[in-house]
Amino acid sequence: MVYNDLRSKLNEYNWDDGFEIPKQILAAPSCDLALALEIFYLSDGYAFLDDSTKTTDLKEWRKFITVLYDDILNNKFPKTSTAFEIPLSQVQKYKLQKKGISKIFLTDL
Repeated sequence: MVYNDLRSKLNEYNWDDGFEIPKQILAAPSCDLALALEIFYLSDGYAFLDDSTKTTDLKEWRKFITVLYDDILNNKFPKTSTAFEIPLSQVQKYKLQKKGISKIFLTDL
């Protein structure tokens, strides 16, 4: 699937439908770091990074977001010329930086 098709699929996706579509997008050869980060933050990546969901019982979400987090850290997705602006405030970025969160989750592409 070409990149624009992946973006369209993501934009039309209803997050109440589970994680199969995001998994398919992430598995596509044309999925890059910008798209992976967008999926990470759309799936409430900030709550994962902030550790504010430890007490919730969202096993499917936790498994999905943990795998995606690890894949991003392990450079599974190539960095391309596609831009992505991290959807966090300066305060949120600072708070996560103090926790030692990797810059890849805090720096705009």
